[in-house]
Parts: sequence; C-alpha cells; structure tokens
Amino acid sequence: MFNLFGWIPLTIRNHPVITWIVWSAALATVSTIITSEVLNNTTLAEMKVRNEGLTSDIAYLREEIRTAHSRYDAAQASREETISKRVAELSAGYRENVKSLEERNEKLVLENADLKSTLSALRSVERRQSSDRKETRLSKLSAALELNIRQIAEAQQLLYRTSASAGYDRAACGKKSANVYSNICEQASKQESQVRALQEKISLLERQGKNLSDQIIALEEKE
Repeated sequence: MFNLFGWIPLTIRNHPVITWIVWSAALATVSTIITSEVLNNTTLAEMKVRNEGLTSDIAYLREEIRTAHSRYDAAQASREETISKRVAELSAGYRENVKSLEERNEKLVLENADLKSTLSALRSVERRQSSDRKETRLSKLSAALELNIRQIAEAQQLLYRTSASAGYDRAACGKKSANVYSNICEQASKQESQVRALQEKISLLERQGKNLSDQIIALEEKE
C-alpha cells in the first residue's frame, strides 16, 4: 500500500511538531481535494438536474407551440368554414329574396294588367252610360224645345186672332147704342186683357225656349 509519508526522513517524521504539521497539511490537502470533488459532484448533479429541467421545459414549450399551431390551424379552418357557411347562407337568402321579389313583381304586373283591363271596361261602360244619359237628356230637351216652339206658335196665333178681335170690337165700341156699346166695349176690354196675357205668355215661352236651346248646345259640345 502506498505510504503518504514515506518520502519524509525518519528523524523529521518522528518529531511530534513536524508530525502534527505534516498531518495537518495532509488533512487540509485531502479535505480540499474531497471538498472540491464533492463540490464538483454537487455542481454536476445540479447541472444535470437543471439540464433535465431545461430539457423538460423545452419539450413542454415545443408541445405548447405544436398545440398552439394546431389550435391556430383549427381556428383558421373553423373561421374559413364559418365564413364560407355564412357566405352560403347570405347567398341563399339573397337568392330567396330575389326570387320572392320577382314573384311579387310578376304578381303585381298581372294585377296591374287586370286593373287596367277593368278600368278600361269601366271607362267603356261609363262612356256608354254617359253617352246614353246624354242622348236621353238631349232627347228630352229636344222634345221640350219642340213643345215650346208649338206653344209659342199657338200662342202667337191666338194672340193674332184675339188682337184682331179686340181691335175690331174697340173700333165698334163708339159706334153703337148705349146698350150695345156696353156689351161691345166690355168684350173689347176683356179681349185686350187676353192680348196682354198672351203677350206675357209668349215672352215667357220665348225665354224658356232660349234656355232649352242653350242647354242643348252646351250638352252637344260636351264630350
């Protein structure tokens, strides 16, 4: 076995103080070596543990990054799918609205055509009824005017005869005796009153005839 102190001379090695010093130095050296070795072993162990921890952290971070990428890709795919679905829904809704509007427009066009046809028929009926009313009114006015003309002619003839008779009786009134005079003069006065009444009647009939004639003209000019 190797002797740590074999190289020291015996006289020195047997000296108590020298021996203590040598042993102290030897122990210090061994302690330093052991302490250094222990520290080195401790440091290596710590570094190994730290390295293992860092390796674990790196693996965890890599897994987290991979998971994040997967989630991001899934989110993008989901987002694109959602957008595509929304676009499809909007497109379907737009097509449905357009179809509904086209059907409504077609219905309104048909209703408008029916309404125009109905209005045209109503106008035709109204025009025919208006024309019938116009013809009926013209017929009545014409008949009234013809009657008026006949009445005026008859009144004028009566006026002519009555005026002639009244004039004759008035002329004879002063030539007869008192009794005869009285009857003739009274008859003349009576006929003169009839003449004035006939004149007023003729004047009234002429005004009525003028009114009837104006109504006929206005009605004929009316569309």
